[in-house]
Amino acid sequence: MPSQADEEAHQLSYLQKHMANVLTLLADSVDGEGDESMVLTMETFEHLGFLLQFSEGTPLSQAAPFFANSDLDMPAAPVPATQVHDWILQNIASSLEYTAEKAITKENNQRSVSDPDVAMADAVTNTRIQSSSSTGASVQNNPGYYRNTSFVEGISKTSVVKHGSDIKGHSIKVLNCHDSVIYILAPLKYATVYGCSDTTVVLGAIGKVVKVEHCERVQIVAASKRIFIANCRECIFYLGVNHQPLIVGDNHKLQVAPFNTYYPQLGEHLAQVGVDPNVNKWDQPFVLGVVDPHDSLSHPAGVSDVQAESATCLDPDLFTDFMIPSWFEAEGPTKYNPFTLPEVYWASQRKKNASLEDIQKNIRELELDDNRKKELACALHAQFKDWLYGN
Repeated sequence: MPSQADEEAHQLSYLQKHMANVLTLLADSVDGEGDESMVLTMETFEHLGFLLQFSEGTPLSQAAPFFANSDLDMPAAPVPATQVHDWILQNIASSLEYTAEKAITKENNQRSVSDPDVAMADAVTNTRIQSSSSTGASVQNNPGYYRNTSFVEGISKTSVVKHGSDIKGHSIKVLNCHDSVIYILAPLKYATVYGCSDTTVVLGAIGKVVKVEHCERVQIVAASKRIFIANCRECIFYLGVNHQPLIVGDNHKLQVAPFNTYYPQLGEHLAQVGVDPNVNKWDQPFVLGVVDPHDSLSHPAGVSDVQAESATCLDPDLFTDFMIPSWFEAEGPTKYNPFTLPEVYWASQRKKNASLEDIQKNIRELELDDNRKKELACALHAQFKDWLYGN
């Protein structure tokens, strides 16, 4: 039978998946464009109390930053539905992480020791979500949070580079990008990759948590304290993480591998956000929850459900270093990957380097006239293009 933690994760994951539709049903239409055209009043927001509960006796509206300290006599102004959605998803993710922490602690038969940098909310059967800090005010409960998030959105068939000077605040969101390469070379607290496909995303140094959701055929290269993966397919994660990767939801054919890149400022960025390169739990994914074939909140997790799919370790023969072009970053002290590679991956790299040296030696020793040299160069160039396109 599924554990209580599996039940909680099952319910939270369902809400996470369908919350946008729920808010659409509750929201009122107003004059405006885009995200401003659908809003929620405090009264309609309270209807979510049927699904969500914070600490005992606290009305849902008083737990939210946009309605706090308001009352029926002086209600707060309506809030864009997208802002409400973002806030709820942040708290659900925190609750999932906390549920995982409890499950891991129970599994290891140890006392729970929480990370002071990542306080997380409690969750109960009817999806209780508590404030994520001891003072009752979390990062996401700060109204300025929404103004201090940078976005990379809707990118297709191109490359994007973001340095610290290009990013406002402490958070980055990469949304709905396809067939692209995205470099986030900055120290941040949070990063979200959502709805992307056939894309490589490099996340330099994330001090709290990386969230990857609803992605297909994506490669994530991330150095972070934590990573949360939900509802992804055929993705590869090259990780330098201080805590076990958390995997929830309906995932298929995920692979994990050790962190495989560097840039000149990476070591400094890791130190700034508190990520320890000497601790890497990339190969210890923790799977939480079950997959419900009925996809219904009213259908309890049971014998018809199956444990959510975990991730497998990437074959060392398929492991390669990811090179970040040097012109993307200024000079700095980091000259190599700060995360130590496991020996089996080191051995594979040495074998590939030796093969490359043999090929280079054989080419240098060939006695060819100019025409044959041109033919060889064209053939090598064509093979390289085929390889590049395939990757």
